Amino acid sequence: MLAAVTCFLPAASLARIGARPPSFTLNTVVGGPTRGRFRIDDHLGHDPIVILFWATWCVPCRGEMSVYVPLFERYQAQGLQMVAISVDDTSTIMQAGPAARRLGVRFPVLADLDTRVTSQINPRRSCPFSVWVNRRGLVVREQEGFSLGERGAIEHGIADLVAGRQ
Repeated sequence: MLAAVTCFLPAASLARIGARPPSFTLNTVVGGPTRGRFRIDDHLGHDPIVILFWATWCVPCRGEMSVYVPLFERYQAQGLQMVAISVDDTSTIMQAGPAARRLGVRFPVLADLDTRVTSQINPRRSCPFSVWVNRRGLVVREQEGFSLGERGAIEHGIADLVAGRQ
């Protein structure tokens, strides 16, 4: 099993299971698969959302993306929203867009250089770290780290999330 990389000391998260995640708007990374801004409030309360925290230097993040990318492609027509928030800093953020494209990512890859959003949702700054938000706008899952052995559970969980069973 691959361990998560923890970059800073723990703090309290504002995106707890059963609660609504904090509002945020972030710009996409340069050279990424999409352009513009992602505003979570445009989706909360009607679309299931998966938020993935990742970094270009994070090996387990690449494995996690290999599981989530086909799930996004399978379920985007049913409303699934997926975003990857890069925890890269100014020295590596310019690599985030091209790295995501090489991994086949087609959903927004966002920059959070001031770590405002990361501090609220993923205060340990772990990567990979995933948060699932149901159609009612409530966090139903938080996962620190990733292992390919979790693939089946993630696939079933996303199917349930999209179907509104979570």
